[in-house]
Order: sequence, then C-alpha cells, then structure tokens
Amino acid sequence: MTSTISSTDQHERGNAMRAYGYIRKHFLMNETELASARKLVVDAAQSRGVQLVAIHVEEIETSPEAFHDLLAVVMQEAQRMIITPHVQHLEVAGDPSSVKQRLESNGITIVVGG
Repeated sequence: MTSTISSTDQHERGNAMRAYGYIRKHFLMNETELASARKLVVDAAQSRGVQLVAIHVEEIETSPEAFHDLLAVVMQEAQRMIITPHVQHLEVAGDPSSVKQRLESNGITIVVGG
C-alpha cells in the first residue's frame, strides 16, 4: 500500500530532493503505532528539507511487495533517498544492517527517522 503525500506547489518547494518512506507493519501493530511511524518519516523528511513523495507501507500478507515497489520508483530518481522509522523495518529483505548497507552501496541514502 502506498500513500501519496500531498505536496506544496513545486514552484514553492523549489528543487528539493525527493524521498520515499518505507514502513513494514508487524503482527501486532495498531493504527496508533502506524500513525507514529508515519509521523517519524514525515518529520525526518521535513527536518532534512526533502520532498516526501510517498510512504510505502508493507502489509504482512503481501510482503515484500511494497519493498519491491519502493525500490522500483527510487531507482528511477537521480538522487535516491528512503526514510524509514527504524532500521528494523528493512528486515523484509534480510538482516536490516546488511540491507541498509546494500542499499547504500547502490547509491540510496537511508535515513532512519526514529
């Protein structure tokens, strides 16, 4: 599931770097926890002055579909950034630290929001 962020007019934003959020739901995650995770991603984008284009939310039932969708769009960007609330969200593709390292070695900046 991807939620698109309504953005300010591009003219007002200038040429801000575009970033994408990624949240992996866990078995007992409730709506309050999901909202907190989203807030961490949004706050991290705002504090870095980047344009948050969308937040990809990994559903338990369809994992790792949202992660693959995320990588497909991020790899099309000239400057690549993924914001996640915690490095553990990257566990969808293996050991979180290793996944982070692999992504970074492919030119993707990984920002951990929380």
